[in-house]
Amino acid sequence: MGRRTARGGAALVVAVAMAMSACAGNGATPEAGGGVKPTEAAKDASTALIDAATTLQKQSFKSVIDMGEAGTVNGVMDPVAKTGEFLMEAVSDGAKVKTEMRIVEGVNYVRLTIPGADIPGMDGTTWRKLSGAGGTGTLGGFDASDTVKSLEAASEVTWAGDDAVTGTIDLTKAGQQLGMGAEVADKLATKTVPFRAGFDDQGRLVRYSVTVPGVGSEPATTMNMTYSDFGVPVTVKAPPASEIATE
Repeated sequence: MGRRTARGGAALVVAVAMAMSACAGNGATPEAGGGVKPTEAAKDASTALIDAATTLQKQSFKSVIDMGEAGTVNGVMDPVAKTGEFLMEAVSDGAKVKTEMRIVEGVNYVRLTIPGADIPGMDGTTWRKLSGAGGTGTLGGFDASDTVKSLEAASEVTWAGDDAVTGTIDLTKAGQQLGMGAEVADKLATKTVPFRAGFDDQGRLVRYSVTVPGVGSEPATTMNMTYSDFGVPVTVKAPPASEIATE
């Protein structure tokens, strides 16, 4: 799994898989449509962005993170209950890798399906229970709204139509939320990257697009994120004990 297959909290499951083994996008930028009218609400772009991102922390939603060739993450999340379920599918070294994740009251369980792997947690049968003690940007502390928290480091935010804003993200402050370690961010020639975010007619965040630059031989990764079905019921159970690896 030499190439970077993903970014953000969910994206780090590939790195976790490598650690467990002890061995071994090109999506379009969201377009603006009808919706929030900044002139009507007299709300500045930065305030609208903060309000939209904050709202996403208070209500359940469905989420899709499209990273082009790097893979796709689909799932549902209740950030208040810290409960959700996600599926990531990607291709690494020509093999299709599937990662299933369950978050139950802040505790993460992950199961990978890697062709030819018979290591518990990577064999498509057993799960790994992960510590919830991790911080932002680590799998242990992941929830699907982590990537949205990167918007807290936004600057130069301006309106781009009636329901969208553009600006820049400071990766020295938000790199972890986008799956980038501090040591990697320090190596970037460009510390800030542009982003675009879109809102629905209630001012909620529904689209967020950002490209994280590559480092060394690793390519840049474009993350196109969408959020929908707000208030959807989220019922996720932890895997049975018999399916959780103990070693």
